[in-house]
Amino acid sequence: MREQSVRRPALLIACVAFGTWLAAACANAIAPTGGPPDELAPELLRVTPQNGDTSVRPKVITLQFDEVINEAPKGATSLAELFLISPRSGDVQVDWKRSRLEIKAKDGFRDSTVYTVIMRPGLQDLRNNSIDTATTLVFSTRGPIPNTTIAGVVFDWPAGKGARAALVEAISVVDTTLAYIGVADTAGRFALRYVPPGQYIVRGFLDRNGNRALERTELWDTVRIPLRDSANVELYSFIHDTLPVRISEIAIQDSGRRLRLTFDKPLAIGQAFTPPQFSLRTMPDSAPAAQRVVIVRTKEEQLVLDSLSRKQKADSAAAERAARDTIKPDSAALARADSVARARRRDSLAAAEIAQREARRLLTLRGGRPITPVDTTPPPKMSRPVPTSEMLVVLDAPLAPNTRYLLETRDLQSLSGVRGSATRTILTPKADPVPPRDSTPPRDTTVRRVTTPPDTVPRR
Repeated sequence: MREQSVRRPALLIACVAFGTWLAAACANAIAPTGGPPDELAPELLRVTPQNGDTSVRPKVITLQFDEVINEAPKGATSLAELFLISPRSGDVQVDWKRSRLEIKAKDGFRDSTVYTVIMRPGLQDLRNNSIDTATTLVFSTRGPIPNTTIAGVVFDWPAGKGARAALVEAISVVDTTLAYIGVADTAGRFALRYVPPGQYIVRGFLDRNGNRALERTELWDTVRIPLRDSANVELYSFIHDTLPVRISEIAIQDSGRRLRLTFDKPLAIGQAFTPPQFSLRTMPDSAPAAQRVVIVRTKEEQLVLDSLSRKQKADSAAAERAARDTIKPDSAALARADSVARARRRDSLAAAEIAQREARRLLTLRGGRPITPVDTTPPPKMSRPVPTSEMLVVLDAPLAPNTRYLLETRDLQSLSGVRGSATRTILTPKADPVPPRDSTPPRDTTVRRVTTPPDTVPRR
């Protein structure tokens, strides 16, 4: 009897421990072990409401997958960051239900409105197999879905390239609370579909902190468009502020005859730069320096001049080689060239065959699901020049060594249209020390052979 009473607490403790472990295992999904390796991304089986519905007003959007979804997405801190609801309807909330996701809009869904739900790439399973394409669901709470598109490119204007993953908004002029949103691809291209016809202000900005709201220090641009069937726009984003440009760095080049100026923001396109806008003073007396500014060039202008100089040198060298090379190639050299060309052709054909076999193997491995094609479209080109933020100033004489100067610029216009002056001090390096002269004559280290004079003493 006593032995039975002793066993009961131990059995109770074991049951409690097992129950705790079972609850933890159910709450925290982990990658299953054993079985064949899973290299397939999750497959979307069912969406509620269905894509294309025109008379639904759901409270929750449900996405059902064929396997358990990882709560830690790829390239994002939460599942909510992967989803966009257009038009904007407050913060997006995502509830994780193992193989099912429930998406909610904080402010709900309006009546008589077309909604687009975008799932961005990054959703993955427990083995980190991720969905690498975007998924779009469109439905209407009442009325037809228009076949319209606002397409274009968001450029990072100062960088001279497309703005990767820029956030795009089409804000209705009639109802400014109605904002259709989308995300640009890696090259800055975007397409907002199913937007009702009307007047819109299209805004694109680089959402650096990921809060989906425009901040003061973020690059942005807007344009107003009328939308009927389709519209194409180009957005040139940059930081809009009310401060004049400042000199952030000065580099001394060409033994003190040239200065490279770097500004803290881009300069306005089309303005002319002249030497009177730049002046030098010696410090601390602020007297005009002996050196004068004679040439002012932007970084881009200097690159063009350097390119022309290199081309002229290359053309002259090619002309000299052509003048020297008057001997025609013999038959042996032609045969060697043909052999090399045939070998390269065989290698390229073999590489193409290997690539095809690898593609077929991956297709079989993925259960017949096609592999996402690689985007080979060339990056978009800007129709505007890139604004400069660097400038070269050439002096008529080199700067004195170990001297402090004050460089002043006047009437420079920023990309935001603000004009102003800027100053920055320069401290030139010390002159190279001259080795002292040695007054002692150098010692003669020549080796001489000493000969003994003959003995002149008479012998007895």
